[in-house]
Amino acid sequence: MLIINSKLPTTNIKVAKILPELIQGFIYHNLPESEHIGYRHKKTGKIFKKTNFDFSLRGLNLRIRFTSYEPKFEELIAMEILKNGLKLGEIHLLDTNISISSHRVNELESNSVLLKGYVACAIQGLLGYKIYLEPQDSRHLEMMKTNASQRFDTIKGYEYDGEFELNLKWQNLSKPVLFYYGNNNAPMRAWQAIWKIKASSEMINLMLDTGVGGGCMSVGTGFLEVAEK
Repeated sequence: MLIINSKLPTTNIKVAKILPELIQGFIYHNLPESEHIGYRHKKTGKIFKKTNFDFSLRGLNLRIRFTSYEPKFEELIAMEILKNGLKLGEIHLLDTNISISSHRVNELESNSVLLKGYVACAIQGLLGYKIYLEPQDSRHLEMMKTNASQRFDTIKGYEYDGEFELNLKWQNLSKPVLFYYGNNNAPMRAWQAIWKIKASSEMINLMLDTGVGGGCMSVGTGFLEVAEK
């Protein structure tokens, strides 16, 4: 996992809602075109990516975390920043530094692990608008499993047939976090949660590399990390 820490040049720049679009554009600009197009799931036609990111903005301080199924993509982003600094759109960020952190699980470890993050899953309401489900909704768990399995099939090129159990262990019951993309007035909604997953290290690491659920590689949702027990 590539961790990028940087600073906005001034508080006069209002970028909180458009940051996901700017970060996505920076990443795609420095990766092969195939990563922008994505990979199509044969049965459903859904598009999946081999990369994902999340970010946090506190005052002027910006942190971006970037993960990839292909380690070379993390190297490409790191080399671009080392050579030219971090530029998001027309914004030149300051005091940028990068670090590498291990985020995958070891094949020799237990096949059970706790994962935490914000995963967005939605259904279509009667009026045609999306209704975002809380993690404690059983449909949310089923949609997570389906999405992860389809993502595995698409990126790996074969169907996953191993053990796969997913159980919710904790959810933040306060209001959901809103995830915007550009000037979109209908943001995605997601609640922070922790899940216990039983699966092969191959499946777990794919979820850690590429995320799960909606909004991966666009608004910053779906980014998972190993939670402390």
